[in-house]
Amino acid sequence: MECIKVFEKDSREYDLLSRLANVLSQKSPRRYRYFVGETYFDYGQGWKWTTVLCSTGSGDCLDSYQALCPRDQRRVLECDGSPEAVVDVADAVLADKFCPDRPKGEAR
Repeated sequence: MECIKVFEKDSREYDLLSRLANVLSQKSPRRYRYFVGETYFDYGQGWKWTTVLCSTGSGDCLDSYQALCPRDQRRVLECDGSPEAVVDVADAVLADKFCPDRPKGEAR
């Protein structure tokens, strides 16, 4: 399955990403807001993809970031879509040592 591409809003892939974004928003230690959007995977090549983005709410130029790496994107798109499977992916994303959405004071 190709996971680095632009998905239509009525597609199964977009729905899975939306469900993941909702779970991430609910579980966010810093109360960040996750949402599905289109952004560049590789700006130089003009290569865009639909993925989960995160807004920190800070209002500065670093207010949002891509929340998923291709591995996590593939994991959610290939899951069975059950709430448990989506939660498992969300937990893995939030537990990643590079995730900026960590409790304040917690070492990376």
